[in-house]
Amino acid sequence: MSTNTNNTNGGLSNSKKIKFKGYPRMSMDPEYATTTWKLLQNAILEIYKKNASGLSFEELYRNAYNMVLHKHGEKLYDGLKQTVHDHLIEVCVSVSTSSDDNLLSVLNDAWEDHTQSMLMIRDILMYMDRVFVVHNNLSPVYDVGLQKFRENITRHELVRDRMLNTF
Repeated sequence: MSTNTNNTNGGLSNSKKIKFKGYPRMSMDPEYATTTWKLLQNAILEIYKKNASGLSFEELYRNAYNMVLHKHGEKLYDGLKQTVHDHLIEVCVSVSTSSDDNLLSVLNDAWEDHTQSMLMIRDILMYMDRVFVVHNNLSPVYDVGLQKFRENITRHELVRDRMLNTF
């Protein structure tokens, strides 16, 4: 702590400057980060199953925030991409096995469910979008979801060829 003895109030008082070093940076235990990611992954899967009513979005946001804050943003981002990919592989199976008469309807339902789910997932991972994604020049969460849908469903040969033949 240093003291400033310059008298700026006409001799009426002494002012002091306090140098504050801040709080020490605490790091998140890698095992805790893994446990936190598993919790977030389970929440994402529940959102995809349309079981989001029992989730605490505030708690999920806080967990994602803490992962990014403690330098585990890459684990969170990569885990999100893999979880979305894995889910969409399952969706692709149901779309590709639907009847020709029902293909576009099933595809449209899958698209609407996916985009609605991605909006909720984006809300949970908002801090990651604003900090980790921006600083690393990555695609935002919602865009990742759209890209994965295109890669895993509309460009899948069993779906793409059938869609083209439908028109």
